[in-house]
Amino acid sequence: MEIALITPSYAPDYQRCKLLCQSIEKFVSHYKKHVIIVDRSDYDLFKSLENNKTEIICKEDILPYWLKKIPFSKWWFNFKGLPVRGWILQQIVKLSVHEFVDADIYVFADSDVTFIRPFDLSSTLNNDRVRLCSMPRKTDDYSNLRKQHWHLSAAKILGVTDSSQLSRDYISQLVFWRRDTLQQLTRLIETRSHQNWKKTLTNCVDFSEYTLYGIFCEHVLKEQSGHYREPEELCYCSWHQEINSTENLQTFLSHVPGQFNSVLIQSNLGIDADEYSNLLARLK
Repeated sequence: MEIALITPSYAPDYQRCKLLCQSIEKFVSHYKKHVIIVDRSDYDLFKSLENNKTEIICKEDILPYWLKKIPFSKWWFNFKGLPVRGWILQQIVKLSVHEFVDADIYVFADSDVTFIRPFDLSSTLNNDRVRLCSMPRKTDDYSNLRKQHWHLSAAKILGVTDSSQLSRDYISQLVFWRRDTLQQLTRLIETRSHQNWKKTLTNCVDFSEYTLYGIFCEHVLKEQSGHYREPEELCYCSWHQEINSTENLQTFLSHVPGQFNSVLIQSNLGIDADEYSNLLARLK
């Protein structure tokens, strides 16, 4: 099965994305291509990252004509509904990958992820089944109320009536999707809404693409999803730690457990990529 890495990015994350690309080339094996998706205004900046296995694609080239970027804004014109926030638009871009990336499996890695150890992507496959990160949702999670809303939103979109069973969390880094399963998901949205699935989702006030896909797999397709449940994360994520200084970051990186092949250092921590790239290089 052919695997593609997918990274949505933008200009402020260029240095982080560059570090990600370098780490993919050094540590990651058994992938067909790495596709970086950016706004057209950022294309020239990211073009330098392109090579025989890394492709840069503009959002404007893959989205329908009725979605247009508002200049100097995070919002997009929606000529078939309400304006769309950039965060929602990016989720729709991810859900569109089966329309423009030719691969059987998609692995989503944000710009602020860096691989630190060898990772054979095919090692996650179980015969013809693909891992689905499906973790018990933490009831003490500060964002639990918002995640509950995402679960209810997904249930409404998909027609899942028993929302009391929606107790899993699908949000992580290095998230694996199947192309055939994603195609089934978008077809179901169109069948239920009687319109293009993108139009339906652009008019949603808030939703989570990973939650939507995960609930579709576990509560709609179930055993026919082509996935197997995996309750452990692949990436050691800074969002589980308190990092507000270089010292905190050094502590975080010095304690990366051996089972993790990558780390996430959130861009909103305000730590420059050049500052932590040397720290990452020292990891064993």
